[in-house]
Amino acid sequence: MPRDIRRVITGHDPDGKAVVIIDETMTADLGHVLTPAGQPNVRLSDVWLSGSVPDSNAGNADTVRDKVTLEPPAGGAVFRLVEIPPDSKRNFDQMKEYFEKMGAGDCLDGQKHPGMHKTKSVDHLIVVSGEVWLILDDEEVCLKSGDACVQRGTLHAWSNRTSEPCLIAAMLLNAEPLD
Repeated sequence: MPRDIRRVITGHDPDGKAVVIIDETMTADLGHVLTPAGQPNVRLSDVWLSGSVPDSNAGNADTVRDKVTLEPPAGGAVFRLVEIPPDSKRNFDQMKEYFEKMGAGDCLDGQKHPGMHKTKSVDHLIVVSGEVWLILDDEEVCLKSGDACVQRGTLHAWSNRTSEPCLIAAMLLNAEPLD
């Protein structure tokens, strides 16, 4: 089972002092956490959503939505944690439903890998723990704990060829699509 991750969000009290406004464990029952049907060992957890860049530090409202979407909002960004289980424990038969639940069923191109997809975003990623293979059109790269990657709207998939889950921290930035 994927790990429950704690998110701590700061803000300001009425006197302008720094305070914690959210301190919660992100569990599968929250709307901003996606554990796809048939894939209980996969989890996407949205930590924070910026509706625009630059963002605003005014107010204390929680910005994450009740639904995880693959792409960040137009002109915005999303900070997300992704846990990818070993391929040997993954239910690839549910991949289309998984992407459809994120509003991205048309992003899939599963010819080379069941999870092969293309996004419009620029994704800044760091492997927090474990390792994962980044699969591209004609090459593959193994990313290990501490490695960083910038995925720039390319057709790609993730393959965990180990026996342990991989945790990735990602900042997805909305970008102009390629023609």
